[in-house]
Amino acid sequence: MNVVFHYNKTNPRKECEVLITELTKAVSKVIELPQIVEVCLYPLAKNVHGGIDRVRVNRIGINYNLLLQDMPIILVHELIHVHQKHKGILKIDAKNNCYWHGILQTNKLPEQMTYQEYENLPWEVDVRNKQTKVLTEALAFLQQ
Repeated sequence: MNVVFHYNKTNPRKECEVLITELTKAVSKVIELPQIVEVCLYPLAKNVHGGIDRVRVNRIGINYNLLLQDMPIILVHELIHVHQKHKGILKIDAKNNCYWHGILQTNKLPEQMTYQEYENLPWEVDVRNKQTKVLTEALAFLQQ
């Protein structure tokens, strides 16, 4: 398991890289992830904590301005999306068509949806149902 970091016009945050690397490796013991996970630490809108890359299966974005203590749950949330894409459960094509278990769900970008529409997407429901358990199990691996 390798974690690669990308920045955009910001300085590296080494403390974040350590936390993200260790937690990603622990999460990979709980759910299947690709061999390489790319993490982009970019300044995002204040209400955006993270996101999946629509094209790359193994890339996520995390808001550069998040407090360190807020990153674990956001990271786990996004890593579950990586797992969904890695396993082919969630697929997003070049036309922004989003498929869940092979069934077209939407072709809207998140910013084109209401908050309720976005929260009710099946991959978001799936993440909400799993993220606490995955985080708890990953933290247990880190304490060993």
